[in-house]
Amino acid sequence: MGTSQREADAAVDHFLLKIARENPVQSLTEKELQLDVLPLTIYPRPLVAKAWVRFGAIPSHVSCVIVRSTSTAAGIEFRIREKVFRCWVWGNAVTTPNDGDGRALP
Repeated sequence: MGTSQREADAAVDHFLLKIARENPVQSLTEKELQLDVLPLTIYPRPLVAKAWVRFGAIPSHVSCVIVRSTSTAAGIEFRIREKVFRCWVWGNAVTTPNDGDGRALP
């Protein structure tokens, strides 16, 4: 990775941290998750992915890991510098490197 790429990544991280300080990361609600009805899968080895998340009303595409899922949603973790964020997103907001056809998870 060249210096310019590192500088670009650092600028993006700085921008996302500023947004995160002013806007909480959005997560699906208990009603949306339906964990009392839908089976839950917990991954002992998290799956590397990319996901669309929202900080308030601001969308961002982040690198993340999937740590759990239902048939409709994914529980993800992602890091911006030293801060770890956790949230639930709709499954179709998540893709993995193996999704060459653009297919969404879970």
